[in-house]
Amino acid sequence: MKKFVILWIGILFSAQFAGAKTINIEVTNPLDESRFETVSVDLAKIGKFKYAKPAVYCENFKRFIACQVIDNDSNGTNDELVFQAEFKARQVLLFDIVEANVVNEVEVLNGAIANYIQQRKDDFAWENDKIAFRMYGQELQRTELTSSGIDVWVKKVGRPVMLDLYKKGHGFYHADNPMGIDFFNVGPTLGCGGLGVWHNGKLLLSENYNEWKIIANGPIRVIFELTYKPWDIGDGRKVGEVKRISLDKGWNFNRIESKFNRDVNDTTFAVGIVKCERDGKEIYGPENQYLGYWQKEDKKFGIIGCGVVLTKDSITYKSAEDEKNYMLLAKAKKNSVVYYAGAGWNKNPGFETEDKWILLIRKIKRQINNPLKVEIKK
Repeated sequence: MKKFVILWIGILFSAQFAGAKTINIEVTNPLDESRFETVSVDLAKIGKFKYAKPAVYCENFKRFIACQVIDNDSNGTNDELVFQAEFKARQVLLFDIVEANVVNEVEVLNGAIANYIQQRKDDFAWENDKIAFRMYGQELQRTELTSSGIDVWVKKVGRPVMLDLYKKGHGFYHADNPMGIDFFNVGPTLGCGGLGVWHNGKLLLSENYNEWKIIANGPIRVIFELTYKPWDIGDGRKVGEVKRISLDKGWNFNRIESKFNRDVNDTTFAVGIVKCERDGKEIYGPENQYLGYWQKEDKKFGIIGCGVVLTKDSITYKSAEDEKNYMLLAKAKKNSVVYYAGAGWNKNPGFETEDKWILLIRKIKRQINNPLKVEIKK
């Protein structure tokens, strides 16, 4: 009976590829170190795809792995396939893309997710299994605070918690509890990775976001856009902004792209981190390619580390500082500024010390500058 079961499983497994269009993908890690990362496949490069929902099989791991399709331009057609893998140094992994069915679909637990929180004055909140963030909307601006900074919530569990925390209320998530805590103070600053314009030695900021749109809502990657009313960037100029943010499962860093509706290629932007009211330590990377910050410990809740990493196209090799923020100065390319910003909590594994946090920021920089190489074999 045991041999029969094994034989039947083998026949069923082989049937996944029989008669189906199989696309072979080769992915190379060019770094001399391991990395866990999301692989992105441009579906347009694969050609005519007869199925809308693919499945991904890793030949190295000998198993199907979870994947997600994304419609990046919201036109009803999927543009991108994403899946995740752990790569050893210089490792090449082979993947087969086949048609999905009830046998080869892989469920993702504790993925990335985003939510508009109307009941909390138009907050927009997003999280994954590691960390949580939020940004502020128009109702909070009307009643209380103008801020385009990014807030951080730390998490004690891997599952999504923000909706539950909001239901519990302000007093609950600002106190110690079993799910997650908000003890990061943003106020009218950049928070953890906000963007402004550095003009004549002064930081100019937008108001709170005006509109929101979710492009993809996990489980591997969440993507959303926040639209801002035109704001002052100096010399009587105003500019409209759409901020596209993505966060992957298993990552502490967001990819942030701010797109502007007029020529800003000669504008000096600033991305940065709020100075903690308890004090902290800022660490600027070589040539101001990244900025790390390690807060002074809150005796009750611990320490939050923040980080900002510029892409090659955004680097100006300059930094700045004002009363409330440490900043990297950045430039636009084709009227867009792209960078990464994230946070970690010293009570989560891997982030216990300042040194460990800075090592992660440096690794993120190397991964950004040395992306995975994806080759479609067909």
